[in-house]
Amino acid sequence: MSPVTRKISSIGNSAQSGFSLIEALVAAFILAIGILGVVNLLTMSKVSQHEDIQRVRAVALADNMFERLRRNPAGLSDYAASGLGDPLGGGSIEDAPAQDCRASACTAAQLAEYDLWIWEQLLDGASTTVTRDGETANTVAMRNIQACIVFTADAGRTNTGIVDVILQWQGLKETSDALDAGGAVCGDADDEDTTRHQVVVSSYVIDETELN
Repeated sequence: MSPVTRKISSIGNSAQSGFSLIEALVAAFILAIGILGVVNLLTMSKVSQHEDIQRVRAVALADNMFERLRRNPAGLSDYAASGLGDPLGGGSIEDAPAQDCRASACTAAQLAEYDLWIWEQLLDGASTTVTRDGETANTVAMRNIQACIVFTADAGRTNTGIVDVILQWQGLKETSDALDAGGAVCGDADDEDTTRHQVVVSSYVIDETELN
């Protein structure tokens, strides 16, 4: 083989090596984009799952209150006394009621007071907490949750009518809520907060003593 031939062959091998390196870089770049896409998809899935779980929890909390209302319809006006202006949540009821209705008999008003305190503990996730570095935080409560109970009595009746249980909290992503359809504002919710979520559950509650 002549010197000229050897030189051309050497140049050809070098060109082939360089071309293979470019291919490897392109493949690595495409793989990195694919991995980022998968990670982003997983993140979006986790956020959506979190939002769905919180909405299911809000409905469950509303159902829990309705069970208390149906058990004690004579105290309905006491449950809804705070209305929209003074929402439950965030430790609004500082002290436990003096009367423990699990241990002794209570009047309708006392049971309503006790139920509201217990229900707010559920709203705030007070029974599910973790302590780390001297600080205690709940692990299931929704951020900035507020709840209101609104009662509209039937004509001529005191404890029979439509009850709306409204729950508001701050979610992780923008969404539409009941306020977009003319719903009521519970507490001091910020109308400009696009991450505000709201669930309104309505039911008809009957006090059988008023049907006679």
